[in-house]
Amino acid sequence: SLNDVCCPMPAWFGAVASAFVGLLGHECAATGRSGAYAAPECGIASAAVMAIVPAHLMRSIAGGFDNESLALTAMTGTYYLWIRSLRDERSWAVGAAAGLMYYYMVAVWGGYIFVLNMVGCHAGVLVLLGRYSTGVYRSYSLLYVIGTGLAIYTLPVVGWTPLKSLEQMGPLVVFLGYQLIEICEVIKRKNKLGRRDTWGVRVAVFTGAFALASLRGDHEH
Repeated sequence: SLNDVCCPMPAWFGAVASAFVGLLGHECAATGRSGAYAAPECGIASAAVMAIVPAHLMRSIAGGFDNESLALTAMTGTYYLWIRSLRDERSWAVGAAAGLMYYYMVAVWGGYIFVLNMVGCHAGVLVLLGRYSTGVYRSYSLLYVIGTGLAIYTLPVVGWTPLKSLEQMGPLVVFLGYQLIEICEVIKRKNKLGRRDTWGVRVAVFTGAFALASLRGDHEH
């Protein structure tokens, strides 16, 4: 019956959320990009802490069915898959799974904006720290396009909000910025440019993009 399904569901989803946090802690303990791990107990400790956090316990009690019981699992799953997709240059395909998990997050809870902003903020900080790469570009692009595209296409309550809402403008700007940065990287690799010439290309590409955006804005007004 529906009651038999809904009563144990929060507890099972709570266990899965704790497992995702454990995997996230395990992934964050990686030493460099070699795939070696400093200490697997980091993951175990992370899962143990998540399992006893009061806010999580309130939303994972059997019989206390609520959409937040599902949302925590979707949230932690999105974060884990995003970080997992950054392990090395060959892991970018995991970004597609992160996009699907994010889409699931959008479907079950209205707080999906927080999740997308956190991922977008992290992607932006990676650029500032000099950690940008084609793998990171592919991963974030897959997550954003798959998650946002499916949400716009299949969830009427969302509609075109991700492309118009000021609250979600940050991740969109990061996504567009990634496209411009990758264009610069392609030009750099193709022409084997040095550091100085590469910066010249970046200035030209970003200036051109800003000018086009400004012209379009003036035209609409």
